[in-house]
Amino acid sequence: MKTRTLGLALVGIVAGLTAASAATPQAAATQQVAKPAAPATGVEARLPGYLVNYLPFDPASKVTVEKSSDRLPGFQGYKIKRTGKYPKLAVDKTVYVSDDGKWFFDGDTVANPNPKPVQSDADLAWIEARTSALYRTRAKATLAPQSDAAGLKGAVIAVESGFGPMRVPGYVTPDGTKYFSGTLYDFQGDPREERKKRIDLSQGRFEGKANGAITIVEFADMECPYCRYRGLQMDALMEANPNLSYKRYYKFFPLWFSHVWSMKAASAADCIFRFSKAPAMFAFKKQVYSQQAVMTVSGIDELALTFAESAGIPRADFLACYLRDESLADVRKDLDEGQRLGVKTTPTYFVDGTEISWTEDKVMEDFLRTKDPSIKSIEYQPPK
Repeated sequence: MKTRTLGLALVGIVAGLTAASAATPQAAATQQVAKPAAPATGVEARLPGYLVNYLPFDPASKVTVEKSSDRLPGFQGYKIKRTGKYPKLAVDKTVYVSDDGKWFFDGDTVANPNPKPVQSDADLAWIEARTSALYRTRAKATLAPQSDAAGLKGAVIAVESGFGPMRVPGYVTPDGTKYFSGTLYDFQGDPREERKKRIDLSQGRFEGKANGAITIVEFADMECPYCRYRGLQMDALMEANPNLSYKRYYKFFPLWFSHVWSMKAASAADCIFRFSKAPAMFAFKKQVYSQQAVMTVSGIDELALTFAESAGIPRADFLACYLRDESLADVRKDLDEGQRLGVKTTPTYFVDGTEISWTEDKVMEDFLRTKDPSIKSIEYQPPK
């Protein structure tokens, strides 16, 4: 899950060829001399460095780029490969850069089988229908002119979760031929800094030091077994390093379309935070994790109410918050933010703007060690 050593400058270097001496002046005149390939310029020269900062962290990233025959309207495709210390973090895919070199795109695209010029929301009905079928729920697609960029029209698809709509960003070509699902990144800037700007930390939903130097943002789902596994390991890693200067923020990213009580758990945690602040919320999360394997839809209601009362929250106050509009709006705000950041799996971590895909045990501590070389390791056990 999404800066280390800059990989290579990518065009292969042609090795010098040693030619045998010509036997005659005529042979010398016709001898072919190999010339080194010209160094990469423009997008191909800049893309490897950009990708080292954009892709999920690997402590030994090496990125190669090759211009692809694949094109999108206004965008050129580039075949990228990333290798490094960890095989599970290898990358082999195509990304896109706008023809003017200003925008980077790493999302999915969908072709419209019956394209027509996009003039109103009605012209997005085809992608609306496709999204409804994908999530098996209602979806409403609308144009978002404030997001127009790279010659594309901004769009938003509101997907009904059963607890209010989740907003999925995208773009459509003016002629209606393609839909770009995802967000554009500024190719002229640093993607780590752009991520920091996209993450709202104003709620103060964190644990750690108030003036912590390292900002850890965790998008997770309390019904997700792997979130429990890595979340508890993060707890252990922080406990093993009490002098680490950090702030660890928790973001709600319930996978509501497959996890039946995940939205309830998120709403309960939000309400507990409102009344009893972050320590109680993090304690609630741990308690949910301890019962995750046997939790039920009704069981999360009972646990939430019992925990709230034990935290000193009046029953009436908690019930006036739990699963109510204001709390659910907070959860959906995190979901929308995760969509804008390109979160696709849980848990996803961003540490000082760098994405950490914690599929390899020690990758998190590897990154933290770039911030504080004294980081101590912990014992990693297979998930249960």
